[in-house]
Order: sequence, then structure tokens, then C-alpha cells
Amino acid sequence: MKKISLLLAGVLVSALTFAGHRNESLKTNSGMAVVKTTSTSYKLIYKSEEASDVKVEIFNSKNALVFSETIEKSRGFARPYNFGSLADGEYTIKLDNGSNWLTETVDFHKDKDAKIKEAKLAHLTHMKDGKYLLTVAGSGQNRLSIRIYNEDGKVVREDSEPVNGNFAQVYDLRRIRGSLSFEITDQNGATKVLEKN
Repeated sequence: MKKISLLLAGVLVSALTFAGHRNESLKTNSGMAVVKTTSTSYKLIYKSEEASDVKVEIFNSKNALVFSETIEKSRGFARPYNFGSLADGEYTIKLDNGSNWLTETVDFHKDKDAKIKEAKLAHLTHMKDGKYLLTVAGSGQNRLSIRIYNEDGKVVREDSEPVNGNFAQVYDLRRIRGSLSFEITDQNGATKVLEKN
């Protein structure tokens, strides 16, 4: 009986180990960014290498669910969320694409005098395996110039992208060692520099 118990315990440990490795291999490369677009609104920008159903949930500081929706079969989207009817405070936005959870926290405070220009909002997320998700919130026609610099200040990549509204792009930079800087310039000359170590 003792041998059977040990054998069953061994099989269970092996199955759990295999399942753990299997779940790791199923994770997709994806990222999200949350940018403030007006005094009461945020835009969630999501990008993934594979299409999947994506569940978005927003929780208040007491971990109570205040909003939930599912976007079906998506590889990427940009969606606005209006916080105008919510109380000031900290909110956590959670995104589940079926293989991993992504979260970001925002500190929401109503500011009636704030004027935010969408074209200057950019966010950089380090995903995994040397991949980076760059998101730029915008509206209308624009052209973005994107320069990526290594830690020595040399340009390792340069792109010029026509954009209609929001921009999201995954960059595979696994061959570049050390810190990186992304310089984003729009057609009006507004520039934003984002750095990742």
C-alpha cells in the first residue's frame, strides 16, 4: 500500500510539473498601455501576437469590480474608458487574454481645467524575450518618426509610420544589449523620449 501511495504521489508531482511547463509555453507575447486622454478618460491600448478573447476588468481601491467587458477574438485594440462617474482614487485595470494577466494602476482625480493633448501621449512596455510594445495615443492623420537608440547613443532602428488615430507596434530587439531609448516625433515636431533599462 505504501508503494502504491508513493507511486501515485510521484505521478501527481510529474503531472503538475508537466502542466506547469505546458502553461508557460502557452503564454503569448502581449502588452498593454493605459494613457490619460482627457481629465476624466483613459485609453487602454492592447497588442498581442495571437488573437484571443480579451476580458477587461476595472477595480477600485477596495478591490470592488466597477466595470467588466469581453472583446472577442482580438489581436489588438484601443478603447476609451470614462471615469467621470467614479469617485477620485486609485483604480486597477486588469486584462486577461486567456494565457496571461496584464495589469496597470491609474490614480484618477477629476481636474476640470486639465487639457491633455492625445498626440503627445506615448507608452513603452517591456514584454519578454527582448520585445517591446510601443503605444502612442492620437487622433486623426499623423506621421510618426520613431528612432531607437542603444546605450551608446547610436541609432539601431529608424521608422516613419503613417498613423490614423492610435499607434501600437511590437519591436523585437533581443539582439540589442543594454538600455534602449525610443524617440517618437510627430509631424508637428512634438517629441517624446521613453527609456528602458
